[in-house]
Amino acid sequence: MVTVRLSDNSSIRRLYINPKQEITREEGVAVPVKWAAIRLSDPNYFFVFGEEDKDELLELNERFLQVFSTEMGKEISSSKQLLEELLPAPKRTILPKTSLKKTKAETKPKSSSKK
Repeated sequence: MVTVRLSDNSSIRRLYINPKQEITREEGVAVPVKWAAIRLSDPNYFFVFGEEDKDELLELNERFLQVFSTEMGKEISSSKQLLEELLPAPKRTILPKTSLKKTKAETKPKSSSKK
């Protein structure tokens, strides 16, 4: 489920999204993907989509793809394109480069011949 909270520049301090669930700028709640789809353009909400939402986003019909497209203000024609827009890119590990300099001891051939 998508996590929603109030955005940092929201004009509201707290909002009840249903009688039992309240969101603030600090605390959010989980909501269905389709609930989030029709509210994406509202500047008072901040949505966080995660990997657990991937399957549900891939199964959306054309109608909801059009809703996402309209709400985001971008042309979205496929579920995969929607995933690229909503889900965070996987973090890549940057490995430190190894030094290519060799010391004299490493470049000298060692003779191990015994007589």
